[in-house]
Parts: sequence; structure tokens; C-alpha cells
Amino acid sequence: MKYSVLILCICSIACLSCSGNTTKYDSLKEAIVTFKHDNKTVKPISIFPELYAEVQNDTTLSNGYKVKIKNFTNMDKLVALPIISPFDNTQHFREISSEITVYKNNKIIYKDVISNTISEYFDHTKTNIKHYLNNGISVDEATSLAQNKVIIITSNSVPVSRKNNYYRLSIDARGNSKLKKIENART
Repeated sequence: MKYSVLILCICSIACLSCSGNTTKYDSLKEAIVTFKHDNKTVKPISIFPELYAEVQNDTTLSNGYKVKIKNFTNMDKLVALPIISPFDNTQHFREISSEITVYKNNKIIYKDVISNTISEYFDHTKTNIKHYLNNGISVDEATSLAQNKVIIITSNSVPVSRKNNYYRLSIDARGNSKLKKIENART
């Protein structure tokens, strides 16, 4: 009986000292499984430009034409451009639109808004049009005076790359327009 009380005491101490915790190995293994299950990839997004921007240019030619070009940030349309990086960063660029108004002898003959969708008029099997942005519009004054038309050069480019497309928009005295893709442009 003496030994049975001693065995009972040892068993009760052993049972009470066991708190039911897992070992360090088991808890680390469980934490890794939980992390892999709950891990969601964080993709930082940056938007350029962050704020609205607007630039207006007025050009008056000696042949009676006046051209107003308003370049502005379209805050509602974004163009996503994935960048390969270890953090899987994605950059978004706001679409730049250009409002072109052409006057001949103080009378409006042409008015249109041009954006990166200008490239859709041409064969786009070689390039991804969704990544192109309207980069800039300018009046080719020398050619406009020589041809007695308004010649506008526009370029669309893919940000953070060297891909560019150039277009020539010619507008005659009646407001008829013709768009042509060109290889190189004087900008």
C-alpha cells in the first residue's frame, strides 16, 4: 500500500505537470502551413500622373488656320503596364487625351478628341494596343503652310520602353481629315 500511494502521487504529478502544449517543432510546422494557406500576394500599385494635368497650345498660321490643342489627363481611364520585378509591381498610367479644334478664317471646321485608341485604326497584330498612350500632339507648321492644310503629328508610346508609333493627321479647309501612320516624325 505504501508503494501504491507513491505511484499514485507520481502519476498525479505527471498528469498535472503536462499542460498539453505542442512541441516547438509541431508549432512551427503548424505556423508554416497556416502562412502558406493565408498568404495573399501583395501587389503594390502606382498610378502616374496622380493628379489632373492640362496643357493648352494655340497655333495661328499665316494661311488662315488656327489650331487649339488641349492635352489633359483622363482621370477615368487607366492603362495597366506590368513590370517584371521581384515584388510583382504593377504601374498604371492615366490615359492622356487631346482635344483638337481647328479654325479656318475664325470658323470651326474640325473638332475631335484623340487618345491612345488612335492606334486601333491600324494593324495591331504586332503590338499590344492596350499598353500604348497618347504621348504628344504638335502642329507641323512648315508642312501645313506648304500644303495649305493643317498637319498634326501625334505619337503613341508604351511607357518605360522604346516602342513608339507616329501618326500624321491632315485636315483640309473643309474639315475633312485623313489619318496616316508614319515611320518617323520630327518632334
